[in-house]
Amino acid sequence: MRALFKLVLWLIFLSPFAAAALVWFSLSDDALVLNNARLSHKDIARAQAVLKKNDPRRLPAGSQQTIALSERDLNLAANYLLQQVAEGGAQVRVHDGFVDAVGTLRIPGLPQRQYLNISLQVEDRQGTADVRSLRLGDVTVPPALARFALAQAVRQLYHTNEYQLASNLVTQFKMRPRELQITYRADPDLVERARSTLLSQGDAEALSAYHAKLLQLQGKGVGVKGSLTKLLQPMFAHAKQRSRDGDPVTENQALLAILGAWSSHRGLKQLVPDAGQEPKRFRLKLQKRTDFAQHFLTSAALAAKGDGALADAIGLAKEIADSDGGSGFSFTDIAADRAGTRFGELATASPQQARRLQNFMSKPIKQRDIMPKATDLPEHMSRVEFERRFGGVGSPAYEKVMNKIEKRIANTRLFKKLG
Repeated sequence: MRALFKLVLWLIFLSPFAAAALVWFSLSDDALVLNNARLSHKDIARAQAVLKKNDPRRLPAGSQQTIALSERDLNLAANYLLQQVAEGGAQVRVHDGFVDAVGTLRIPGLPQRQYLNISLQVEDRQGTADVRSLRLGDVTVPPALARFALAQAVRQLYHTNEYQLASNLVTQFKMRPRELQITYRADPDLVERARSTLLSQGDAEALSAYHAKLLQLQGKGVGVKGSLTKLLQPMFAHAKQRSRDGDPVTENQALLAILGAWSSHRGLKQLVPDAGQEPKRFRLKLQKRTDFAQHFLTSAALAAKGDGALADAIGLAKEIADSDGGSGFSFTDIAADRAGTRFGELATASPQQARRLQNFMSKPIKQRDIMPKATDLPEHMSRVEFERRFGGVGSPAYEKVMNKIEKRIANTRLFKKLG
């Protein structure tokens, strides 16, 4: 018994050193993969076509559909998702019966051994995707532990309802040379229930309260036309008052959800199904443009729910679509999207930050306090003109404009004070 007691003491004493050693051997001085994947017009157009064709709500209930994703599709998706959480890159290869994936994450702040290299192999086990092996640097992770860790990572990347929806719909994985096939069953009712649940993540009473406040202000002539900031000030003053006895993050989420649904003309009835009256048509503006105000609010609402990456992707996809016969690719709209996304993230980053934003927005504000000048940016470019001037999404010329937008946002009074 005394020997066992000594062993336990030694394990307790050595466990921090063992953990440190594990971390040390997991990290490396060299990156295994660099992110060289770049989205093009064709990539986004293909993604839109695939999503539209395979929308479960458009298929007969109970039917099955199979999506075939190429290695390029998987690599673009993996690199895009990876960039949302950290600097790094990924490379995916699909073989007959299994998938090899390698990736690199850069850990900021370390003087050396900054890179975490990950090697993952997933096999097709009777139509299900199962982890065959996982390595973190020089450390091999037991398969059972790897399965648990990857499941938790996926849940962190996606909302619980989204993860559950995917789990309920997907019925089979098939791995073919250079192609991954995913079979799912169509269940329109399940998709709509999940969508309704996601839209209603904010407290129902809070959503009704902000809907009622919007109607009340419009009854006084506020929020009918003119500057968006004239409406945001009393709305956030109301949020500040309600947050005295509640959670400011939930209040800000509900406020932005109402304004985002109203500005986009979608989902307001689902957020407040019992509302007997609807707000007047959205006509508010930022920099004398209604489309800027709409882009700002819809992106802010998505980001407030934790979907900042989705807000950016939707904004970019719309501009790509517009460049093919629509109003044209516009960096002006992207600037409004990014300002809204940053605003929504700031409004819900933490209870302390949520209250700080309420305090800021409750006082007299100007449009340039929350969104920088954007009207001088290139806009209304056809696909041919956009590619001639900027080469494509992710090119150095494209990134130069995006960096200019980010710097302008960072220099607004709101983000200089709170960001």
